[in-house]
Amino acid sequence: MLIEHSLKRAAELGYDAVVIFGSPSNYVGCGFRCCKRYNVCVGKDRYPAAMLVKELKEGALDGRVWYYSDSPVMNVDEQEAQAFDDGLEKMEKKWTSSQEAFYIMSHSFME
Repeated sequence: MLIEHSLKRAAELGYDAVVIFGSPSNYVGCGFRCCKRYNVCVGKDRYPAAMLVKELKEGALDGRVWYYSDSPVMNVDEQEAQAFDDGLEKMEKKWTSSQEAFYIMSHSFME
């Protein structure tokens, strides 16, 4: 499974924890937990419902408050992305209910 391989590789590279954004139903079974349980937030008392955390080294997130910020690698040039997409085989764009569910989850915060 890709997620297991990725977590193993992250541990080998010396990372103590992994933070992802996703549907909890997809990741809790892989050991991810709610970000609030580890005090990982995006601002004072802002805990996104879709932000999940997994300690790779037990106790690494020792109860202190942690602030998540995006890596600069997440700054995508929209025109470059569109140019890349334009080179791919055309597919029909569809909407699925899981997209709406993730939209709701990713825009929800816990107190």
